[in-house]
Amino acid sequence: MSSSPCKIVIPSHKRADRVITGKLLRSPIICVAESQRDEYVRHNPGAEIVCHPDDVVGLIPKRNWMVKHFGDIFMLDDDISKVFINYRSEDDLENSTVDPVFIEKIIYNLYDLAKMLGINLFGFSNLTAPVQYNEFDFLSLRRSITGCSYGMLKNDYLVWNEKMKVKEDMWISCLAKYYDRKVLVDLRYTFVQQKTMVNRGGLAGIRNQDTEDQSILELKKNFGSVIHMKSKGTVIKDGKVLGKKEKIKHNISVKFCF
Repeated sequence: MSSSPCKIVIPSHKRADRVITGKLLRSPIICVAESQRDEYVRHNPGAEIVCHPDDVVGLIPKRNWMVKHFGDIFMLDDDISKVFINYRSEDDLENSTVDPVFIEKIIYNLYDLAKMLGINLFGFSNLTAPVQYNEFDFLSLRRSITGCSYGMLKNDYLVWNEKMKVKEDMWISCLAKYYDRKVLVDLRYTFVQQKTMVNRGGLAGIRNQDTEDQSILELKKNFGSVIHMKSKGTVIKDGKVLGKKEKIKHNISVKFCF
């Protein structure tokens, strides 16, 4: 059990038997609705189950609740299978890890750096292949965080927009850039999700074209020109292009000028 004031927490919903991320932590904390407590306790005997009221519905309200409850926090999606080490080549047999000691160490190290620099929002890379990694640019203050692995220092003004159902990582990145002018991103490591977009439970029940469009409009309304539309994206896994995304016909990117 770490003595760090930063808690590593896995928000989850209706995936009691599929919290893959729990295997990557020595003492996982899983945050679920009160009505799901018994099922999560049964399937995750080594984890601490922290429950929020059932009227906290959806990932975005859950994130707001968790920051108020835990204070300094690092959040990991429940479907993370491993961590890519981007400074190692694709041919290196040790270019990824599932070692809980190593994973917790890089999280706490990034938290300590964010705390020292006074940066409220921090997280890891979304690079999908070692060739995208620049060894001379392994930390960034200009990028946005990726939704499956990021943390926040407790503060009074960075909150998630509960009108949105998805793309909350882009919202909180833009809000942090607006207020703080910086987001800390460690490009050396990428937390890899398993079966994202199609895994039952979680956001699968509400993620569709309508919720995507509504969230994009909310982002455009609040942050304007930093939100850029992209064409239908591709699915990339382990650095390989597998095909087109099936559910989302368009996507967005965030480009900051500072």
